[in-house]
Amino acid sequence: MRLKGAVVAITGASSGIGEATALEFARKGARLALGARRLDRLNAVAEKCRQKGAPDVSTRRLDVGRNADARAFVAAALRDHERIDVLVNNAGLGWMGRLHEMPEEKVEELLATNLAGVIACTQAALPPMLERRRGVIINVASVVGFRAAPYSAVYSATKYAVVGLSHALRGELSGTGVKVCVVYPASTKTEFFDHTEAPIGPQYSASWVARLIVRTARFPRRDAIVAPYRLVHLTEPVFGGLVDHSMGEARRLASPGLSGRGLPPSKP
Repeated sequence: MRLKGAVVAITGASSGIGEATALEFARKGARLALGARRLDRLNAVAEKCRQKGAPDVSTRRLDVGRNADARAFVAAALRDHERIDVLVNNAGLGWMGRLHEMPEEKVEELLATNLAGVIACTQAALPPMLERRRGVIINVASVVGFRAAPYSAVYSATKYAVVGLSHALRGELSGTGVKVCVVYPASTKTEFFDHTEAPIGPQYSASWVARLIVRTARFPRRDAIVAPYRLVHLTEPVFGGLVDHSMGEARRLASPGLSGRGLPPSKP
């Protein structure tokens, strides 16, 4: 896909991976529709995107956990930009702790934001994509979407669900011209972990993930993993394919599903 002039809609774009992804698409000259709950932060990101080269940026306050908000965001993007070429379902929430101690309202919030929001935005964006017979939907999942993490039971469950949704939808859309991809970030240095004291291991910068999302939009043929060597190695029995571990990297070279990219821990 040619990204210059393409219309890219991104949820959760006020910080972290969403902000980095918006800036990366802006550098490619894409037109942007950005949504997030914090409108002041979102407008600041939009201004940065204009400075980086985005010719047209719209913003809208968005809580994807609210079905009406999610559908209104997509409708506004279509109204403001006439089409959506790439939808990045990035907005997400986490919670760490023992399942039996997790407040009921937090369970509902994670399910609404991490899963129902993805479904609502995708349902709203699909009809015009199908009519044009082109489009890319990128769902930002997590490595815990195939290797669950203790103390993140509900978060892991939502990411497993997003992966299953994506793979099923890919089959439904075969031959339509609309592509569905999943990106599986490992632990990424964002505000996501600001309020936890749990050990989180090596972290990677949001810009690494953002560049992978942009590459996936350009070449929407495979899913992609952002993970350290050991984690990608553990996925081999699950996904199969050929993995090159040379030079400290783990790069999946041949697989019908995942294209893994190991990232050096020294990166900021």
